[in-house]
Amino acid sequence: MAHRHSHHHDGLLTLDALAAHSGLRGVSPGLKTAFSVCALLLCVGAADMVVGMTVALSMILLIWRLGKIHPGRIAHLLRLPLVFLVISCLVILLEFSRTPVGLWQLRLGESWICVTGPSLNRSVTLFFQAMGAVCCLYFLSTSTPMPQLIEVLRRCRLPELMIELMYLIYRYLFVLLEVQRQMTVAAQARLGYSGVRRSLTTAGRISGCLLAASFRRSSLCYDAMEARGYDGRLAFLAHMPPLRAAHVLAAAAYLLALMGLIFLRKGWLGP
Repeated sequence: MAHRHSHHHDGLLTLDALAAHSGLRGVSPGLKTAFSVCALLLCVGAADMVVGMTVALSMILLIWRLGKIHPGRIAHLLRLPLVFLVISCLVILLEFSRTPVGLWQLRLGESWICVTGPSLNRSVTLFFQAMGAVCCLYFLSTSTPMPQLIEVLRRCRLPELMIELMYLIYRYLFVLLEVQRQMTVAAQARLGYSGVRRSLTTAGRISGCLLAASFRRSSLCYDAMEARGYDGRLAFLAHMPPLRAAHVLAAAAYLLALMGLIFLRKGWLGP
């Protein structure tokens, strides 16, 4: 049975556990990193709705079919970015005007809230552009375990201090989320969330206790690291799958097809 981090109340596997059991774990992490970054740059650089939609859907399909991750888990991962993007794009979609203009208008005192053609195009393009970028990052994070990704960054000559801070922050977040979950369950068992006023009080107390617990846990974690021979440098034993020609050809074919779509959308291929 897969190891589960329980910082979600529904027991959803975290990204590192998903990556450890991904159907793409046998693909070279360097290739997956280069592929994801290139696809992300092409998606963001194109600034095109169709390109962004294509990248987002294709990455979700790759995560599902090749990564063997259930669509329900993919939907759960995308839920928070979707909410953030919808709110952000609504700000771009709505414009204030002295007169009613555009495709839709709503009077607000002496002004009008309007939706115009350009604002609709900008918001939809930005939404799919950002969704494509998010899906590229999810493809990488759900298929590449953290130790392998750290080894890729180390081989790219990233500073050791930056790599170690990334890993420690990433792991320590799990510790704090687990502590927060336990406090929340304990508060719920004592009816700490029965009513708005009591909920706010409970949330404030949990936040204060979590801050104190974080200092205690950080000290314990550092003591545990020193007991295991920590000398200022984190060493990881990461299995690095070999680079295979078939995987390189598949990644190159996808990126070339994406570039062809961008050229077609920009009209660079001629009439």
